[in-house]
Amino acid sequence: MLQAHPAVLSDLVERYESLHAKTDRTAVDPALRQQLDDVTYTLCVITGTRSLEQALAAARRRAGRGCGQASTAVPSSSTSASSSHRRTMPTTAIAG
Repeated sequence: MLQAHPAVLSDLVERYESLHAKTDRTAVDPALRQQLDDVTYTLCVITGTRSLEQALAAARRRAGRGCGQASTAVPSSSTSASSSHRRTMPTTAIAG
């Protein structure tokens, strides 16, 4: 089975955490929300999971980060990947 490179997983987790921190505010820019949804979807696809919590745990485990440095709080609106996403996983994210 193909698995993502640990550096790619680490980058995705960091990107998620950064975007999540920015969207914790009441008024969220729709473009920022879309980026968060996209990274959430990518994490789920790349880790083969169906929920954000599972994806973050798997990505951190595979990247060797353990529990991570930032908060793992997940907003209820982004706990699972939306089936409406049509983005594909970047081919550079896969290591053989």
